[in-house]
Amino acid sequence: MSTSVKPKTASVASTERRGALYTAFLSMIFMGATLSMTGALLPSIVADLSLSDGQAGLLVASPAAGYAVAVLLAGALGDALGFRRVWLAGTALGWVALLGVTFAPAFVWILPAMVAIGLVSGAFDGAINPLIASLYGERSGSVLNNVHLFFGMGATVTPFLISLGLRYGLGWRWHFGLLSFYVLLIGVVIWRSRFPKPPQREVGPQRLSLGQILRQRLMFLAVVVIFLYVGAEASVFSWSALFLQRLRDVPVAAASLSVSLFGGSIMVGRLICGQIAEKVGYKRLIVSGSLLGAVGIAVLLWGPGTLSPWVGVGLTGLAYAGIFATLMAEVNGRFPGHQGTVSGLLCSAGGLGQIVFPWAVGLLSEAAGLPMGMGLVLGISVLMGLLYLLT
Repeated sequence: MSTSVKPKTASVASTERRGALYTAFLSMIFMGATLSMTGALLPSIVADLSLSDGQAGLLVASPAAGYAVAVLLAGALGDALGFRRVWLAGTALGWVALLGVTFAPAFVWILPAMVAIGLVSGAFDGAINPLIASLYGERSGSVLNNVHLFFGMGATVTPFLISLGLRYGLGWRWHFGLLSFYVLLIGVVIWRSRFPKPPQREVGPQRLSLGQILRQRLMFLAVVVIFLYVGAEASVFSWSALFLQRLRDVPVAAASLSVSLFGGSIMVGRLICGQIAEKVGYKRLIVSGSLLGAVGIAVLLWGPGTLSPWVGVGLTGLAYAGIFATLMAEVNGRFPGHQGTVSGLLCSAGGLGQIVFPWAVGLLSEAAGLPMGMGLVLGISVLMGLLYLLT
């Protein structure tokens, strides 16, 4: 009688793949929540701590410093230790970091806690993108757009809840504290889940080095474009509420809804892109989204009447929706067997953009006015569209 171990059945493998996908959904909600939360609460934080625009820009950019570091390591650590362990460690750090912001006595103590929150997002993103791209292969463009749709969900719901909380007197610190309970929930789900191993793929006679990958034309331009894109997206998340409050005389609680609108537009846009990405073509989707985003920023800045800023925010979110996940799917597909390295490079470049541009908007706003600072985002959108035309 044979005593060999039976191979894993297709149903078990499918269940494990769905488990990884659902965990990615929950994690993306958290990432969207942390990014939009800072922007939605920025007017309250600035008023409470008496921050300058330059300090506010440093605050919104600080999580990206942690993100840029963690996302480079997450892919390699996931390959070596397993993505489940990377994710689980991220949830523990997230709980500590959120409580750190909640109880930090001064601005100087809040900054390292915000950097730690960025480390968590980097660990999540660096694990999610290569794993899902590997598990879903040719469908990765659509699936990753659906995964990143949940980023938009977190970015939408969170500012709405914050607006309600602010309206009923709940201080900004409470919102960070409450989010710590959600990250614990993600940890419980991961603890009870099993993730499949990515399928093995042939990668040719030899593996490419980091330098060889970066010297590829597509990879180099993709790194630059993702650097610009994440910087532009983070700038809208971070500054749109303050823009409406200062220049359109919108009350703080209502102005925070602009962040919710932006996140909601991204969510709807990614739902659409998940259905059309393969039909339209990845390059066409990325270029058209970049240029249409520039139109949205122009409407936000110069559109007449009280409704146009809201239209501009919504249009920009719809336009930006498909860029990140579609670019990630295209580049990962061009470098089979190197998904961890490729995803790490792209996400790290995005993290650097999240550091540079929201801070630059703050510095430029302090020197020349908030409209000039937001105008930088328009230029970024045009540039990334033109650059991706060269791929």
